Amino acid sequence: MTAVPARHRDNGVDATAGATAHAGQAEDELSARRRGALRWALAGIWLIYLALPAAALWDDHNLVRRYVGLAALLGFGALFLATFGLGARLRQPGGRLPWAVQAGVTGLATALTALVYATAGEKAAGLLVYLAVLAVFMFTGLAAWATVAVILVASLAIPSLVPGWRANPYDTFQILVAAVAMWGVALLIQRNAQLAAAQEEIARLVRAEERSRFGRDLHDILGHSLTVVAVKAELAGRLARTAPERAEAEIADMEHIAREALADVRAAAAGYREVTIASELASARTALTAACIEADLPAGLAHVPPGKQEIFGWAIREGVTNVVRHSGATHCSIRVAGHEVEITDDGRGPAGPVNAASNGPGHGNSDGDQIGDPLGADSARARLRTAVPGGPGSGHGLAGLRERAAAVGGSVIVGHSAAGGFALRVRVP
Repeated sequence: MTAVPARHRDNGVDATAGATAHAGQAEDELSARRRGALRWALAGIWLIYLALPAAALWDDHNLVRRYVGLAALLGFGALFLATFGLGARLRQPGGRLPWAVQAGVTGLATALTALVYATAGEKAAGLLVYLAVLAVFMFTGLAAWATVAVILVASLAIPSLVPGWRANPYDTFQILVAAVAMWGVALLIQRNAQLAAAQEEIARLVRAEERSRFGRDLHDILGHSLTVVAVKAELAGRLARTAPERAEAEIADMEHIAREALADVRAAAAGYREVTIASELASARTALTAACIEADLPAGLAHVPPGKQEIFGWAIREGVTNVVRHSGATHCSIRVAGHEVEITDDGRGPAGPVNAASNGPGHGNSDGDQIGDPLGADSARARLRTAVPGGPGSGHGLAGLRERAAAVGGSVIVGHSAAGGFALRVRVP
């Protein structure tokens, strides 16, 4: 079987992902068009009740009244359709229509209704039902029902003011029923608009969190691996003339570490990268040995609960990276207990002052953290402080570690070790 180059495989994956995204977008557009067509159809069905005033106008022998009234009636029907057909697009994030649309539609619909009344006479009473429906669709709360109340009064007052007309309570009841039904529909439309806005905001927050997580993973992965590569490159340069064979071995290790870092980046991009204490301790031994730092690592990890493996692994990775990069230490110690992991060295320690903690077990530091002795006497004598953003010992890696610890209810403490060097402790309940 002929091997497919990785670049071509990647291009195929990209093309497949692009086609999938394009298909999903096309499906969304088709669904939106179908919903729009349904809105137009539902609004158009109710225009059948305009047939009564249209027939009355068509039978009018006065041509001016006939065609002016029919034009006004057609304009009213078109406005009704447009309001419902385009209302979903015009609605603002809160589910409301702009005030300009509300005022314009209300004013124009009222003027057209008055014109149909003037030409079709008593047969135009059905348009008041449409006016009430439009009012409830466009306005919300008190404004909608105040408008409906005005229309109800008008349905009783107009026939009493015109000689020969007779008020019909059934028409008034129809207006009220139509308004209540439209209120339910409008409420549903408003809730759907709010739900869509909330879903969009949730999706935005998820994307932001995913970008943050991926950036944090890349920093932690590449920061550690590139630090080891840099240290080994420096060592290989010093050994190139005096011990070429050892230099070649260091270069081979650099290639291996670089390939592992590339695999880690790909795994992180795929979202299934797993960090464990055992793997990080193995990497820590390699990094510390390359930096000529004596490593004191725990022998067994059977006492560490499975749920704390990942956060402790990240803590070891970040702590060892800081030791190799900044400490100038000759000795690094890693201690793991059931609920804590601690990385200490005998180097320069974090820059700036730290808040001293009491040496006795059970006493707290100035930030209120209780420092006991679960990891041994040296740990109890360590002067630790809770790391704060921007303070000594802060950095992108420590900030990411704090976020990881906070996600599982843990805490990160940074300060001076008993030997005066750097100390990092992560505690998870």
